[in-house]
Amino acid sequence: MMHANPEQFRPLIVTDPKIRTQLQLAGLRFMHSRAIWLAHEAKVMGVALKAGTMTTDEIDAKLADMGALDLVYPELMGAE
Repeated sequence: MMHANPEQFRPLIVTDPKIRTQLQLAGLRFMHSRAIWLAHEAKVMGVALKAGTMTTDEIDAKLADMGALDLVYPELMGAE
């Protein structure tokens, strides 16, 4: 699984602690909203797969579109 390299990120130029905190909170709210969306999508796809309304190939395609295949399959297959 690939991990982000901290050296590839530039530090925030904002030095005002209040503004920096607001930017960080906005980033955390964005991450939270994406996590909720991702959980919903995963549930919908899981229900569809169990019901037979989506095939495993369709699920793979959807996971690929979402950029999740690289995250999902190495863990499932025991690769590091």
